[in-house]
Amino acid sequence: MRRINISKGDTRITKSFYDQDEFRQFVVNDLGLLDFNVVTIIVWDLKVAESYTYCGYKFSIQSKARVGNQLVL
Repeated sequence: MRRINISKGDTRITKSFYDQDEFRQFVVNDLGLLDFNVVTIIVWDLKVAESYTYCGYKFSIQSKARVGNQLVL
């Protein structure tokens, strides 16, 4: 599981994704990015607190796994 911060301009959302396919679907359907395969691979492999910018969207990993109510970094 990944919690990913997605920013564009002054707007930031944080979404949780269980796997890379779920994240890919979000990038295609909600963000409409054309080069979605490259974006999903790069963003999914980022380390916590690293960021990647593409087409005005800034992606960063907030956390990589969740165990119950406790976040595991």
